[in-house]
Amino acid sequence: MEDKITKLDKLTVRHIRKRLTNIVQPLAKELGVTIDLGNCTFSANNCRFPLKVSLLDASGKAITEDAECFRNNAKLFGFEVDDFGRKFAFQGRQYTICGLRPKSRKYPIMAQSDNGKTYKFPCRTVLSALGREVPNWL
Repeated sequence: MEDKITKLDKLTVRHIRKRLTNIVQPLAKELGVTIDLGNCTFSANNCRFPLKVSLLDASGKAITEDAECFRNNAKLFGFEVDDFGRKFAFQGRQYTICGLRPKSRKYPIMAQSDNGKTYKFPCRTVLSALGREVPNWL
């Protein structure tokens, strides 16, 4: 790739992301945090990466906004705070509860599959998979 960028396209944005990641990772390591470049939005002349900085928990995992939200709001959605990190099976695959997004009414539970991808689930589905009674109000 040439040094001067004259147009932003998918390939160019990927190159910029890679370069930015290489720059911020040493800083993250030095500070003992994680730094994540979120999904980029771009046009031919502009691009935007949301930058997320998270502290690490005792096990060295990032305390994401979704994780913090789960811990703060679990009871409101029929879960226990200890359910964070619990595994459940759905349609033959294993998932681990990794967060909560209260503004997402239909699919507020975030869970990561064994392949590392994050998926959204309804509360009823996850509670049932955990073998819990689903409250009538859900």
